[in-house]
Amino acid sequence: MNELTDIPLPNTADESEFARLVQFARCASVDAQTVALLAAHLADSGVHLIWPETLRTADVASTGGPGSLSTLLPPFVLRTLGYDVVKLSVPGRPAGAIDSLATLPGYRPRLSCEEVRDVIDRCGFAHFLADERFAPLDAALFAYRRRVGAVALPLLAAASLLSKKLAAGVKTVGLDVRVGSHGNFGATRETARDNAKVFCQAARILGMKAVAFIVPRPGPVQPFIGRGESLVALAVAAGIHEVGENIWLASHVRDCYEMARQVARMDGAENVGAQTPHLRPELIRSALEKHLRAQGSSIDAFQSRIAAVVNAPRLRLRAPSSGIVELNLDLVRAALVRIQADATPGCFLDPAGLELLACAGQEVREGDDLALLRCDIESARGDLAGEIERAFTVNAASPRPQCGLEPMEVVRG
Repeated sequence: MNELTDIPLPNTADESEFARLVQFARCASVDAQTVALLAAHLADSGVHLIWPETLRTADVASTGGPGSLSTLLPPFVLRTLGYDVVKLSVPGRPAGAIDSLATLPGYRPRLSCEEVRDVIDRCGFAHFLADERFAPLDAALFAYRRRVGAVALPLLAAASLLSKKLAAGVKTVGLDVRVGSHGNFGATRETARDNAKVFCQAARILGMKAVAFIVPRPGPVQPFIGRGESLVALAVAAGIHEVGENIWLASHVRDCYEMARQVARMDGAENVGAQTPHLRPELIRSALEKHLRAQGSSIDAFQSRIAAVVNAPRLRLRAPSSGIVELNLDLVRAALVRIQADATPGCFLDPAGLELLACAGQEVREGDDLALLRCDIESARGDLAGEIERAFTVNAASPRPQCGLEPMEVVRG
């Protein structure tokens, strides 16, 4: 154990060592020194990417939770602001950025050190999985935490996120903090804010600049949930696909731009003004096209994938009564993760996804559409629809503010 914190740092991927660390994290308070110590230890289990001082490296990470585009869209916005994005990730549940992109034909989610450098040279944005080269102890620990239900431990979540930024050589980082049981930083805004401050303080100890973002919004922050659906939302932001007026998605896209802008401001970027930069879909598309080509896929493959998702058969889920809609994101995630596990052992396929048509707090009438469910496995559609329907409840209460209108809170250590 470390003399300063008594944290049981694991030296191997032995589950008994992980179990001691998880037990420590369940009982210990979350402080910046401990988070930084564990993050550095996990990063040191693999190689560190070292970049020239002239290279401005940045990224936006997330504490997790279905529906956010914060790890998918801001990297392309950061490219438009002149940053090189080195993004080391673990798979999300049900749809992280890396596993969504990895469903594209040819896309390479695993890169060697030389390949990472080549992709950065070619397009300025490399995205790759933690593995035996990069933060291997963190990758093994994260897999263990998922198996034993220990993902939502703020100390381990913060250290895991920072270990990957440290290993990737990222100097400036933003963090999307999701409030709730699905967000891993706390079920209340106050707890999430406190843990976000600790994250930023730990980043500073490790030599990084950090800023965190809290969107005080119930339920999903945008309506597209699933690997294919996340790509559809990205296509909308890049001007490749249209869905008509969607205030909910448009608000989240603006938040993603703002996250990138705030990261740039942390780095003292002179070309970022006081207002969110103008949303330029054509710039996002250009950065996306270059990134896909550098990682083995193409914009044509991306467009074909979008068409397949949009044109897939979908079931309409309707409100069983009139009232105010609530959505249990944990149940939605569990249902989609289950069918992904059944259909995709060891790889990144995409058997199902959800497009929400009503957001949490919205008033609906009996029979109104709540969501469109895509399930490519015909024999599983009925059971999956039943699971997703149980995630919705309609109660008698007053409606809350319209989706996407609450301002995002910026948190620094």
